[in-house]
Amino acid sequence: MSDEQTNFDSAFEELKAQEAADAADRLKRGQSWDDWNKIGVFLNIGRNKAMLRAGTNEPIGARYIKAFSEWMTTYAWIGEIDKATRTHAMWCVDHGDELAKLRENMGLTQRLSCNHPTTMRRRWDKANKETDKAPTEKKEPKSAALERELEAVAAERDKWRHKAEKDGSLFDLKNDSAKIIASVIVQNMSPHRLRELMKALEAENVRRKAVQKQAG
Repeated sequence: MSDEQTNFDSAFEELKAQEAADAADRLKRGQSWDDWNKIGVFLNIGRNKAMLRAGTNEPIGARYIKAFSEWMTTYAWIGEIDKATRTHAMWCVDHGDELAKLRENMGLTQRLSCNHPTTMRRRWDKANKETDKAPTEKKEPKSAALERELEAVAAERDKWRHKAEKDGSLFDLKNDSAKIIASVIVQNMSPHRLRELMKALEAENVRRKAVQKQAG
């Protein structure tokens, strides 16, 4: 009995080891998504055994790395696969359902070109990055916003101008907004008269405050 066989804990593990070894041999002649999945499944078996041996729930830490490295040395063909590819192969198995849906939406040519674990990881990252991009609302230029506001003020001003022509008053001091009153005044007074009005309003406001203070 070989060293590899004595390392098996079950018939299932022995079967997966043989499938992975055969797949690794086929990969030397060409890439196959199914073969990479077989390798990923077996690597995940080794990962789980290493975590158990290291007493951890996550595949991290010095004890885990040591246990996993020792497990891999039992299989010569694993050493022929670089670390990044091994990591991506295990990741692909962990995300098997998502990747299966992604591959279903690919054309045949594209699917055949995406048989390597690293390629599929990049394809998945790109697809999810595009999905996460929420459509951003087009921001209105400041000039357009200002123009729209001026148009609204002008329309309101014209409405009250027509009312003034009909009722004899430019605006209703009790009901009209300060913005409308100011707009109507500016449109109907010269700059000089407008400055005089502003001074008079300020002086009247001071006088009223004084009266209210005396009354209080």
